Amino acid sequence: MNQIIRIRNNEKGITGLETAIVLIAFVVVSSVFAFSALSTGMFSSDKARETVTAGLAQTRASMQLKGSMIGTATSATATGTMINLSFHVAQTAGGADVDLTPGRTTVRYTDENQHKLFASTAGMTVTPVGSSDSDNLLENNEVYLIELINLNTGFHDTNDDTLKSALGIKTTFTLELIPLKGSILYLERTTPVSMDVINFLN
Repeated sequence: MNQIIRIRNNEKGITGLETAIVLIAFVVVSSVFAFSALSTGMFSSDKARETVTAGLAQTRASMQLKGSMIGTATSATATGTMINLSFHVAQTAGGADVDLTPGRTTVRYTDENQHKLFASTAGMTVTPVGSSDSDNLLENNEVYLIELINLNTGFHDTNDDTLKSALGIKTTFTLELIPLKGSILYLERTTPVSMDVINFLN
């Protein structure tokens, strides 16, 4: 009988202190998990924002051709070759600034016989036009003249800033104006069947 009474009066269980410890442990673990999840989400969002911003900068910093491309030839004959190619560029509407400094912006020349890069003042010049300033930074309401020069001299197979062979009559070629930031300006033209000294390549 005494044993039965002792069993009925057994009040063993969880104390208030043990309950508090367990509760605190749950809160701490939950807080750490929530902080990790939020930090990861914020990091991912920040990286996504940087990617979008960089993409927008690449898209906005764009150029357009102003007027005709002009090719200057050695002589007004059917056997003449191009000395210089020149064209004007300006910002597109709402575009960002573009650094046109040779080396930061390059011109890739391609025809059926060659593929060359113009990347320095030895083969490429940049000149402000009108009220444009001389910092080579294409800004709003500015126009710059881009020229590929000395095309009929210094032919070389591997060097930049010079052609491998002369640019003569009836030749289709492409120019790609490639800035460090921004979209590429792509131009394709064909030289005439007979050269004038000044040729409008439209």
